[in-house]
Amino acid sequence: MGSKRLRAALGVAITSGLILSFLGMLVAVALVSLPLFTGCAALSYVADLMLHNTESPTLEKLRDSRFGLTMRFLIRQFLLLGLCGAVADIESFVAQMTTIGLLLLFILQLAYGALLKHVRKSRNELPFTTRGLDLEALGIRRMPHPFLMDKHVRKTLHLDIPLVAGALATIATDDWRWVTYGMIITVFLAYFSLLVLVPDARNALKLPTTDEAIDELNHQLSAYRPQVALYFTFAAISKDFMYQVNMWLEALEALELRPIIVLRERATLRYLDATPVPVICVPKADNLARIEMNELRVALYPGNAGKNVHMLQRAEVKHVFIGHGDSDKLASSNRVSKVFDEIWVAGRAGRDRYERIKHAVTPHQIVEVGRPQLAPLRPWTGKIAGKIPTVVYAPTWEGWTDDACYTSVIPAGEKLIRALLDDEREIRIIYKPHPLTGSRSPEAAAAHRRVIALLEEDNARRFGRNITDSKTAAKKLARIDQRIADLSERGVRSKYPDLTEEERTARIRRSRNQAGALYWSAIPDAAHHVVTERIPALYDCFNQSDLLIGDMSSVVSDFVATRKPYAIFNLEGLPDQEFRNEQRTAYASYLLDGDCNGLAEALDATLNPSLDVMAPYREQLKEYLLGAEYPPSIVRFNAAANDLYRRGIRDFPIEYPEPEDAHFPA
Repeated sequence: MGSKRLRAALGVAITSGLILSFLGMLVAVALVSLPLFTGCAALSYVADLMLHNTESPTLEKLRDSRFGLTMRFLIRQFLLLGLCGAVADIESFVAQMTTIGLLLLFILQLAYGALLKHVRKSRNELPFTTRGLDLEALGIRRMPHPFLMDKHVRKTLHLDIPLVAGALATIATDDWRWVTYGMIITVFLAYFSLLVLVPDARNALKLPTTDEAIDELNHQLSAYRPQVALYFTFAAISKDFMYQVNMWLEALEALELRPIIVLRERATLRYLDATPVPVICVPKADNLARIEMNELRVALYPGNAGKNVHMLQRAEVKHVFIGHGDSDKLASSNRVSKVFDEIWVAGRAGRDRYERIKHAVTPHQIVEVGRPQLAPLRPWTGKIAGKIPTVVYAPTWEGWTDDACYTSVIPAGEKLIRALLDDEREIRIIYKPHPLTGSRSPEAAAAHRRVIALLEEDNARRFGRNITDSKTAAKKLARIDQRIADLSERGVRSKYPDLTEEERTARIRRSRNQAGALYWSAIPDAAHHVVTERIPALYDCFNQSDLLIGDMSSVVSDFVATRKPYAIFNLEGLPDQEFRNEQRTAYASYLLDGDCNGLAEALDATLNPSLDVMAPYREQLKEYLLGAEYPPSIVRFNAAANDLYRRGIRDFPIEYPEPEDAHFPA
């Protein structure tokens, strides 16, 4: 938490230095001061490098203010020409050589960027992207080396340094050789960079036609013979949405049927977790229609999106809406779900939600399969899990519209944190917001930041600005994070190009488990946590907690599996019984209003089981929300898939294409 604040403060300081350096160069041109210009120019280069190396959040603000990287270099170059004209003459040798050098550099930079853009565009025109399938037969060459592609604008812009230094040296010494040598070095480096890129770019542009590529993919799929697909598409491409797919990966891998993952947006593949399941990403609907999966009879959909229709049109496939969590939100019982053959819900509560919507779906469409993801959760033992009572505050996000704004962060988040911090008992707080919190509403984003600030300030007050308890653990955690990043990289960038997807997945998951265990040991037991990254996972937070405080969301439904006390915000001010009748997940919860009244009761119940009047109701609610404990959810999930697949085969028997060289008796 402290490192983010330090990075932000460092970014502001560096940005201030950067802006002052440009103002200094402007003053130097006006005063015709070579030493001032030289010092400010050097400072501007150093500040620019530091800003990018620290990944400062102020970079985006500079771009939005029309003071981005390219603009900064252009301004510095024009100021240099201005200094040349002020010291000597605009038609002087140094001014002419500087102008020619900058013009040639610009042309070479333009050619370099245009070539890379052409390569990327051509590669994006491939009809699909895959993971876990062997498409070596297509002969698709690798992209140019990452050094030639990554941050290429920054790299080529900085090639003006020899020219700038040579021009300043010539102005200082009146020796024409400095600017000449500087120009030659700058132009040579830019030209050499382009020459190095050209062969790699030419190789990367040797691509198969669309027909050749799809034919080879169909050949590979005919060998793999997928039977069940997880299909996902989403208009807003972000890692924050990919949890909807990632939560189902292990359940998909455990199926007896042969699975495949079908994505529609290329960028989503970047945010998909490691999995041994083969993945195809097919952006265009026409190309998807040409993909042949003759044994595919079940398609699972974790989200409702318009482009679902491109898979739904496959008549031989049974289509199932599995969602991305059971809750009392309207999205968990959407009338649009009637387009699916079946809707798989966790327990009886999911069935009841749909049955309350008249004429939406029929009872036989709904299948109760439990929540396979909840296997890692540790059940309530009747006493606190660690040394200090721990409360997880896990609010949902603000939703797509204000009408569907279920989050408590805006009206009550700050009040809740203050109340917990002011309690006479020592309480550890884990703040685990929905990943999309603050993405739509500036008000929610501001409330989110205030909650984080309160927790950071309390940590700083008790433990100092640096709350890392074990530097050794922190270093190990950094090494594990880097190992996960290296293992997640594929292609020419990969340090492990020979790993199979099964081996890669096993190593990444093992590393994540190690990182999750180290995370808690790297910070003092009593310190608060703000969890906004993948590690630790939500369920790790559940296992660390004794009480959950949340909103109407699937997070609460999942937490019920632990049988631990939990509290929900009743922000509409409804009478308790009416609220519990409307929101089934609130049946066994303690209720809080906008002023956090009811918090003391929830805390007392957590710390003193004899006061926990909701304990028997939680046991009832668990089965109602999530289904029976036996058989395990993964068994029911697998059985539902097998049953639907058998019905799909019965309705549409598998038809294999006849081999071209087949001979039939007369």
